[in-house]
Amino acid sequence: MEYLNFSTITASLIGAGTAYAFLKNKTNSSNNNSCGSIEFPTNVLNRWNNLNNGYSWEMFLEEIKEIPDPSKFKSHIDNCLLLKQSGNHYESLVQFIKILTTIEKLKSNKNLYYITINDYINENKEISVLMKESIQLKDLMNAFFSEDGWINEKELAGDDESVTYSYRRNGRQLKARKFIKVIDKPIKNVLLRVEELQLFNTWKWYQNVTRLDDYKGTKLVSVISVLSRFILFNRAAYCWTLSYTLPDGSVIVAANGANNRQSDYELPPLPKQFSHPDIFFHAWRFIPLSPTKTIVVSVMESDPKIWFLPFEGFLAQGRIFGARELVLLDQHSTYIKGTEYEDCLEKNPLYKKVDKILFEKFNK
Repeated sequence: MEYLNFSTITASLIGAGTAYAFLKNKTNSSNNNSCGSIEFPTNVLNRWNNLNNGYSWEMFLEEIKEIPDPSKFKSHIDNCLLLKQSGNHYESLVQFIKILTTIEKLKSNKNLYYITINDYINENKEISVLMKESIQLKDLMNAFFSEDGWINEKELAGDDESVTYSYRRNGRQLKARKFIKVIDKPIKNVLLRVEELQLFNTWKWYQNVTRLDDYKGTKLVSVISVLSRFILFNRAAYCWTLSYTLPDGSVIVAANGANNRQSDYELPPLPKQFSHPDIFFHAWRFIPLSPTKTIVVSVMESDPKIWFLPFEGFLAQGRIFGARELVLLDQHSTYIKGTEYEDCLEKNPLYKKVDKILFEKFNK
């Protein structure tokens, strides 16, 4: 299995000077911006949701209701494992969240049978890993679809003043961040740039991603991010990835943190010359607004472990890097033909699903 080797680190370091020079002097330009003629992406998204029965937090909660008979939890868990092994990782996690909902229901009713279920989960490593992944997925879906706790900035962010920025906080701690941008490109143009993580550095030059061997149905990657000349700002991480479509025709690509769970996937230690942030999730949702226009929603939550940076600093840096990512995605997704991404179209079945979604939406 190929992990974080010297060549990967070297390739990432090549872009350090460029990335640092480009980003170090960025300030929060949104303070003095007006939206001008650009419609707020949040408004575009809300209108699309209303017209297309957009997926919602309430729909997700309906999907993860408790199982009817808690005594049959073992057979339900076995089915989750089979789904994961057959390549249906997202569905396996949704079904497992039903077990978590069942446990919560039993606890709220003071039914001690939840202890039996918990013990069974914790006694089996493969099932325990599935539980942890399910918790991460639920948190991720909450960030995308629950409206609770979000603080929305009133001005547009990004170099081209086209990105909406919102965040959740816990006291003085910055929690999840959300960015929305409407990109005048077909969905596959932008989806390819994120789904094919191993090619990330073709447009996000300060980040190098290496695909690792799958581990019992979980897709794994290593990530090297070189953001500054200072070691504390340069990061190494392991993530597990997930890509799936929703009933409304949108597509989600997610990278979920595995830094604090390396033993779950038998991963070696991370290199010491980088900081090791706790990445909870970093995910993108792609919504085909038309055959040539896409709404992109990005959510992320992490603990960068930069202890000396105050809340205001995290808020500003979060705005800069998150908005800049979507601007870069826009700038570097004009073409598929003649690029490294062209060959990927036939290798990944996700793009066939997208073709079907596009046909059903725009060829009625």
